[in-house]
Amino acid sequence: MGAVAMKRYLGIDIGGTSIKWCVLDDDFAIADRGSVPTDFESPTDLIAALATIGRPYQDDIAGVGVSAPGGFYENDLDGIVHRGGALAYMDGFPLGRALREQLGVPVCVSNDGKCCALGEYKRGALRATRVGAVLTVGTGIGGGIVIGGHVVRGAHGFAGEFSFMSNNTEDCVAVEHVFGFTGGWLALRAAILEEKGIAGSAGVDGRKLFEWIDAGDEAARRGLERYARMFDSNLLNLQAVLDPEVFAIGGGISANPALVEALNQQLPTVLAHYTGFIRDIPHPVIRRAELGNDANLYGAVQELRDILHE
Repeated sequence: MGAVAMKRYLGIDIGGTSIKWCVLDDDFAIADRGSVPTDFESPTDLIAALATIGRPYQDDIAGVGVSAPGGFYENDLDGIVHRGGALAYMDGFPLGRALREQLGVPVCVSNDGKCCALGEYKRGALRATRVGAVLTVGTGIGGGIVIGGHVVRGAHGFAGEFSFMSNNTEDCVAVEHVFGFTGGWLALRAAILEEKGIAGSAGVDGRKLFEWIDAGDEAARRGLERYARMFDSNLLNLQAVLDPEVFAIGGGISANPALVEALNQQLPTVLAHYTGFIRDIPHPVIRRAELGNDANLYGAVQELRDILHE
């Protein structure tokens, strides 16, 4: 008998600024890849762009796995978007069905944070874990939870939406009191600018923050340490609920090793407040996510493969 031909899949990651895509096989080897700007204003325009990406490969792939912002219910083959995240115009649109009709192949659509977590489980920082979580640091805090090799979705497709965790039990919940506000990269910028005594934030992006930190700027380092202690406090809350073996930290600013280093360095300071019976909380294991932008692509394709193999 001849060798069995390896299947290929198209992975698509729809982000707020660009659509990244790749063609990969059962071993996750990438055969082709590319990206296009996400400058669309309607579902029709978006589907047309996705179809243009997929048509050259539609006779050579077993299906399409799509990572997208918003909520998606388990076993929804139509891939209806609930909340559009950065692409609000997608709310209520059957993304999976529309793309399937265009390409004539199976399509699976999943939340971007959950795809990231599954990708890190298959090929990244969560490899070989029974329980693991990814937190992606952007404007807010995205992420996902993987237990036994399966992404946890929750009753409403909302599991892993860490941005909505409240940091304040004294007052009514407001945007400034949730982890998405206090844990996003803008909070790190605010802490560093305050330590440096700088009133405005014009021209200060994540790259600039870590230029200061890497150059040994003491005020910038103090800001990072403040931010890390706040972040660690939230990880300990998650440790008490999920008890994962590993927290993988992803997102744009995680590309700089100083972020995860600070989270690990400040953890003993935060744990020192756990006394009495609460001192028995397991200590979080914090690692840098390994796959960068490819995590969502790997996870989206793995979600598709799981459905095809059912």
